[in-house]
Amino acid sequence: MSFSFKDLRPVDGPNSNGHEFAVAVEKGLSGKPKRLPSWLIFDDRGSEIFQEIVRLETYLPAVSEIEIIHTHQRFIADLIISQKALQIIDLGSGDGSKSMVLLEHLIQKNQRIHFMPIDISAGAVKNLVATLRSKFKNTSLTVTGIASEYFQGLSAISRGQFERNFVFYFGVTIGNQDYSSAGKFLRKLWGALNDGDFVMIGFDLMKNPKLLYRAYNDAGGVFQKFNLNLLDCINQKLGANFVKQNFIQEAHYNEQSRAVESYIYSIEEQTVQIAALNREFHFQAWEAMQTEFSYKCTMPEIEALAQNNGFQIVEHLLDSKKFFVDAIWQVKK
Repeated sequence: MSFSFKDLRPVDGPNSNGHEFAVAVEKGLSGKPKRLPSWLIFDDRGSEIFQEIVRLETYLPAVSEIEIIHTHQRFIADLIISQKALQIIDLGSGDGSKSMVLLEHLIQKNQRIHFMPIDISAGAVKNLVATLRSKFKNTSLTVTGIASEYFQGLSAISRGQFERNFVFYFGVTIGNQDYSSAGKFLRKLWGALNDGDFVMIGFDLMKNPKLLYRAYNDAGGVFQKFNLNLLDCINQKLGANFVKQNFIQEAHYNEQSRAVESYIYSIEEQTVQIAALNREFHFQAWEAMQTEFSYKCTMPEIEALAQNNGFQIVEHLLDSKKFFVDAIWQVKK
C-alpha cells in the first residue's frame, strides 16, 4: 500500500490563492464595516491553532461530534463497508483525528480503503500522511493526501476501481456559510459525486446562547490567538505592519442572523500600511473587523438542505445532549 502527497494549489499568478488573498484583504479592509473571510486564517499555523480549538472542553461542536463518531462508529462502518475497495474523502481533514476512528474500525474488518484527506494547509496534510504511514503501513490502507481547495481536490479523485465514495465533511465548516450559500455548496458537491455515494456532514444545532458564547470565547484565549493569526498572515503575505498587541478578539451570538460572529477590535486609533497593495487602512479606536461566522441550524433546515440539493437522508446521528448532528446522506441522480 502507498502513502503519497500531492500539492494542487496553484502557484502565484492572476488566478492563484496569493492573488485571491490580496483581493480579499483589499476588499474586506475597504468595506464599511471592515470584514475579512475566515479562510484567510488557514495557513499552516492557523491550521495548527485550530487543532488546539477542537481539543478545548468548552468547544461544543468538537466535543459533541467526537461523541457521535465514537458512539456510532460501528453503524457508520457497517453502512459503507463494501466487497470492493472503498474511497473515503475527508474534506478539511486537519489532523484527521475524527476520520482515523472510522478508518481503524474499517481496517479491522479487512476493508480495502483509499483514503484522501483534502485540506488547504499543506503542512496539515503532510503531517497526517506521515501519521497514517506510521500507524497503518502494514494494512490494506492506501493514502493520497491532497493540499488544495475542496472541489479542486475532488476533481482529482480516482473513479475507476472504486465502487463507492464516502465523503466526510466534519466539524462546522458548512456552518461558515449562510443557508443559501450552504445550499449552493451542497449542490456543487452533489455534482462532483456519483449516484449512490455517501456524504457525512456536521451541523451545529441551535442551543442556549450562553453555551454558544462560552464555546467561542475560551478562557485561555485560543480563539483570540486563532483570529489574530489572520494579522500575521497579512503581514507575511502582503508586507503589512499589523501589530497584534493592538487588537483583541471577541465573539457573540447574533439572534437575527442566528450565527456566532467573531470580531477583531482595534484597541486604539491606528493606521496600517500594506506594501503589496500600496495602500494604508485607518482604524478608529474600538473599531470592529469581522472575521468569522458560524451559523446554527434547526433539524427542519438540515432536512430541507438534503432534499433540495439531490440527497436522500439515510440517518441523522445526534450526540446525547442534541447539540450537534452528523447527517448521513446518499447521492441520488
